[in-house]
Amino acid sequence: MKLFRLLFILMISTSLHAKADYWLQKTNFGGANRADATGFAIGSKGYIGTGFTGTYANDWWEYDQLSGVWTQKANYGGSGIVEAVAFAIGSRGYVLSSPSSADFWQFDPVLNVWTQMATFPGGARQAAVAFTIDSKGYVTCGLFTTSMNDLWEYDAATDTWTQKSSLPGPGRHYACGFAIGTSGYIGTGTSATSGFLNDFWEWQQLTDTWIQKANFPGTPRGEASAFSLGGFGYMGMGSSGGNYYTDFYQFNPVTNIWVPKASFAGGPREEATQFSMGAYGYVGTGYNGLASGVMENDFWEYHPEDSTTGIQQINNQVQIQAGPNPFSTVTQITLAADYKINVITIKLYDMKGRLVLSDKTNGNAYTLSRGNLGSGEYVLQILSEGNIIGKEKLVVID
Repeated sequence: MKLFRLLFILMISTSLHAKADYWLQKTNFGGANRADATGFAIGSKGYIGTGFTGTYANDWWEYDQLSGVWTQKANYGGSGIVEAVAFAIGSRGYVLSSPSSADFWQFDPVLNVWTQMATFPGGARQAAVAFTIDSKGYVTCGLFTTSMNDLWEYDAATDTWTQKSSLPGPGRHYACGFAIGTSGYIGTGTSATSGFLNDFWEWQQLTDTWIQKANFPGTPRGEASAFSLGGFGYMGMGSSGGNYYTDFYQFNPVTNIWVPKASFAGGPREEATQFSMGAYGYVGTGYNGLASGVMENDFWEYHPEDSTTGIQQINNQVQIQAGPNPFSTVTQITLAADYKINVITIKLYDMKGRLVLSDKTNGNAYTLSRGNLGSGEYVLQILSEGNIIGKEKLVVID
C-alpha cells in the first residue's frame, strides 16, 4: 500500500503562488569539510574556497545553481588563507587575503585565472566584512592586534582603493553584512573592548555617512551569516560564549524592522560561507556547533517569503493549495494548470533536504495522508516532464 494517496483536481489558472520561508539542502560542497572559508556569486554560479580544513586551504570551487553540480576550479592565487573576505563586481570576483597578508586577488571565472591586484592599503586583517554596491567593492572592520572600524572602497575600473568614513560604532571583527541598493549594512561581531555585539549600522554610499539602525534582535554574537535578497537583508546563526545558534531574521530597510524567519535547517552553525543568487540565499560549510571542532561541507538554499503576501511566486504554470495545512491525518492537494498535464511526479522532502517520498501519477483525484510521517515541516514538489511546476510547504502536527 502506498504511503500517500493524493487528490488532484485539474483547474484553469494563470497565476501561481506557493508558501515559502524554508531551507532546502542542496548538493554538498565539493571540497573537504571546512570553516572560515569565503565566497561570492556571479550570475547563476556560486564560489566557495580557502578556509580551515585542518590546515589553511587554497582550493576553489564553483557551484552551478541550475544543475546543482560542484566543479573544482583553479586554486586561489595565493597560499592557503583563513577568515578572508570576498566580493563580486560584474563578471569577476575578488578575494582579500587573511590573516597576515594584505594581498588582493581577482578571479576570472571564464578564463579560470587568478590575477593579483592592488594591495589592500588598510593592512593585513582577518574576519572583516565585505559587500558590493554597483561597481564598487567595500571592506570594513576586522582584526589585526585590535578590532578595527575603517572602511575602504575598491574601484575595479582603476584598480585603486579609497578610504571612506569609519564606522562610528565599536571596532569589531567576526561581524557580517550585506548591501541593498546604495547602502551597505553591517552588524553583530565581537569587539576587543565591548565583547559580543548586536548593534546594526547602515552606510550610505551617496553621502559617505553612517546611520545606526534597529539592533539585530537575536543574542549578541559573532561569526554569523548574512546576505540580501529582493530588497531585504537576512542575518542569523553564529555563536557567543560557547553557545551556537540557528535563529534567522529578515531586515526591512524601509521600515527598519526585523522579523524572525525559518531557523537554519542545518543546525547550530558558525563561520559558514554565504551568498545570494537570483531569488535564493545560500549557506554552507562552517563549524556545526554540536561537537567541538567538527566542520561541515553541507550546503543549503533559503527560499524567502514575499514581503506583502507572505507567499512567493515561483512560476506561472500551476497553483497549489493544501488544506488543511497544518494537518494531523489527511490534507487535500489541489493543483490548477492552464495546460494539459500528463504524468505528475510528487516529491516530498523533510527540512534536512532528505527525500521521503517520490511517486508518479496520471490520475486526477488524490488525497495526501500522513502515514508514518513525524510532526514537522516538509517541502512538497510537483514536477511535470522533469521540471518543477510548483512547491508548497506542508506542516504535520500531532
